[in-house]
Amino acid sequence: MAFTQQVRADGAGIVVSLYGEMDFSVSESFETMVHRLIAEQRPAVLHIDLSDLRFLDSTAVSVIVRLWRLARREHCTLRVVNPTGVVRHILEVTGALTIVGGAPAPDATPGVKL
Repeated sequence: MAFTQQVRADGAGIVVSLYGEMDFSVSESFETMVHRLIAEQRPAVLHIDLSDLRFLDSTAVSVIVRLWRLARREHCTLRVVNPTGVVRHILEVTGALTIVGGAPAPDATPGVKL
């Protein structure tokens, strides 16, 4: 299954929704995109919505944690929301879920793209 992402605004900041499978082959481009998003948009809150992500590998977990650290340095709150199934399990086993969150997403405004 291919990896895709969608960026939209919500009431608190920005939501990046991930779809498919996130592994080493796409992690670098995702990290670059989020770096740019934080630098250019300066959101107070950035949610990474994993509700439609079906798999992530250790590289993807590392990228999410690095982005969380970057966001903190830039005074942005980055939270992972809606992880399910194997994705949630991987985040729990690695301890990353404790760092980056895992709560249900707040209501978002669909269809607003940045």
